[in-house]
Amino acid sequence: MKKIMIYSGIASLILLFAIGLYITKGTDAKNEVTAVTNKPINTEKVTITNPIIKDYIKGSLENWTSSDSSHYYLTQYRHDIKHTEIRPVKNKDISIELFKIKNATETEYNHIVKITFAHRIVILNEKQKLDTTDTLTYKININQFAMDGSLLNSDNKIIKLVNFDHKEN
Repeated sequence: MKKIMIYSGIASLILLFAIGLYITKGTDAKNEVTAVTNKPINTEKVTITNPIIKDYIKGSLENWTSSDSSHYYLTQYRHDIKHTEIRPVKNKDISIELFKIKNATETEYNHIVKITFAHRIVILNEKQKLDTTDTLTYKININQFAMDGSLLNSDNKIIKLVNFDHKEN
């Protein structure tokens, strides 16, 4: 059952990138240079505005965003936090940017997804309520998704959280 969930998540990510890049191909996208590692990376940026695609991308990344968010709050608010609850955010409070890294090899991360949750309600230990804006930035290698055994090998670079920006409103 766990393998089926993992493979369906991977298939969803591949599909979401294909749909996102296809639909936004004719939009007014700007080229810019973004530093995600120590050296500048030439990227192509697309802001997702279509609510259906935005919802699909958010849903495809939900396993990663919820587990990374819970991990962040459990480690940042160490003073006896045993439980976190992250409430769903309205679609209007979510913004998504996709970056395609040009000249990336097959074994490197070739996409960056930046997802921002504005007015996110986080409840710590069923008592402390926070109104936050969280931005999670992931590096993703869609070339590795289709390879057999890629999930079993820890050296494979499939998806990696590179930045978690947290602000309390």
